[in-house]
Order: sequence, then C-alpha cells, then structure tokens
Amino acid sequence: MNAAIKQPGNLLTIGELAKETGITTHTLRIWEKRHGAPKAIRLPSGHRRYPLEEVERLKTVAQALKLGFRAGKVVGGTPEELNRLLGLEISDSSGAPSSIAIDDSILLNQWIQWITEYDEENFEMEMHRQWGQREPLEFVAQLAAPLVTRIGKEWQEGNLSVAHEHFATEILNNFLASRWRRQNDRKDGPTAVLTTLPGESHILGLQMCAAVISVTDWKIISLGLDVPEEEIATIVKRCGSPLLCVSVSEWYGVSQAKPILWRLSKQLGRHTDIIVGGGGTPKNLDGIKAINDFNEFYRKVADNLYFLTGKEK
Repeated sequence: MNAAIKQPGNLLTIGELAKETGITTHTLRIWEKRHGAPKAIRLPSGHRRYPLEEVERLKTVAQALKLGFRAGKVVGGTPEELNRLLGLEISDSSGAPSSIAIDDSILLNQWIQWITEYDEENFEMEMHRQWGQREPLEFVAQLAAPLVTRIGKEWQEGNLSVAHEHFATEILNNFLASRWRRQNDRKDGPTAVLTTLPGESHILGLQMCAAVISVTDWKIISLGLDVPEEEIATIVKRCGSPLLCVSVSEWYGVSQAKPILWRLSKQLGRHTDIIVGGGGTPKNLDGIKAINDFNEFYRKVADNLYFLTGKEK
C-alpha cells in the first residue's frame, strides 16, 4: 500500500489543496486533465487525495505563470525543474542551499518559440525579468547577442520569416533603448558618442553597446542610424568626446566601412579613441580598436574611463 495512504495527514482533498495554494479547484481539475498534474492518489474508498508536497510545487507553478511562463511548460514540472527555470535556490543532498543558474539555451528556445508565435507579452515580460536578475553586460553577452545570432540561423534554415526577424528585433531594440536611456539620465561623466555609418540599416548592435556602457559613468550620446560621415566628426569635436563607438553590421560590410573609418580616424586624431565592433568591422586599421565581443568592448570602455577619470566605472 502507498506510504502516503498510511498517513492521511500527508494527503489533501482538492479543496484543501486549493486553499493552501490559492489556485481554484476548477483550475486544478483543468490542469490535471490537460497536463496530467497535480496527480491524485486514489484511496481504497475511491476518494481522490493529493500529496502535501504538491503545495509548495504548485505555489512555484503559480509564480512561474505570473512571470509569463505557459501552463503547458510548468504545470507538470518537478520542483528541481521549476526552481532551475526561475533561477531560484534549492537545497542539495546535504541540505545546504545552492544557486541554480537558468539554462540560457532553454531560455533562448523559449524566446524563439514566443517569436514564432508573435507573443510580445511573454517575450518582453521575460526580458524584463532577466534584466532585473543580471548585469547589463551579462544580459547582452549571454542573451541578447546569442538571440540575434540564433534568429539569423533560424531564418537561414527557414524556421523564421523576415517578419519574425523584424518583430523580434523591434521588441529587443525598444527594450534595450528604454533600459540604457533610463541609466543615462542625469549622468555628468565624459561623453561617449555612439553611431552607425552612412547607409547602415541595422541599429540593434548600437543599442547593445549602449546598454553595456550604461552601467559606467560615460554619458552616452547616441546618433542612431545612417549618420553622414562629416556629421559624425563634427559632433564628436563639438562635444569634446574622447570616445567614439561605431557599430558595423555584417550586412554593411568591411569594404564599405574601412575607408569611412580611416577618414574618421584621420579627422579626429589621437584625442578621440575609436572602438568598432560588429560583423563588418575591418581589422588592423590604424587608429581603430576592433573588438570581437561585448566582454572585450566593456573592458576597453572601462579602461578608457579609468585613464580619463581614475574611476573603475
């Protein structure tokens, strides 16, 4: 006989389960029918009862649903799976709490699914949650940048359409812009001018750069898309900016970017450091610091700031 049945105190009626978890009996019945959980134990009398352990698990399920996860993904999850998904702490076999990191590959899979379904609400809600749990550099390097790469791969394989790509980049672009602009308010540090080159049509890389810089004391001046070459140099000089950051997409290309960056370097001289990143970044160009990833980008802008002000950020 099931051990739980020998101990009636460990079993709950569906009404008691609903009261303890705050989830209605109707919802619990629907979940059991559709998702196979919570699983009832049938007593010899024929009555249905639920293990006491379901209370905490279902409370975690409710928390996940409030954060935007779909019922089909979380209702049947084990406590370990749910805690891992939410990035919560659970205890190991010794009873000591250990922090369980969210599996970013699983998270990106979920984001791609939401993009496929044009599910803006859940996609944006989860971005807000992840931003709250991570440093901006971590958010960009571990989530935003890999997501952009993944979207490109899914598009090439025919799993996502151009409309999906535009949908996702528009949401991510707006999200990052709102985050870094909020951080940028009331800053009075040295200015960093961020820009794309004339004819560029991709701004997401620039927004990711701004998000990474936003935690430092740099005051960001973002020029956005398709900026005339002569205006870039004029604005940098007018602002007396010691740092120019340029995002060059793979679509824009090295051959198109190289002569423009070379001329900017000559116009601005040694008083302005130029950092360039993205798939269209030329290598080994005098006066230009080419970066390969956002971690390297952060190190360079932080080093520049320290050289200017003596501050770490």
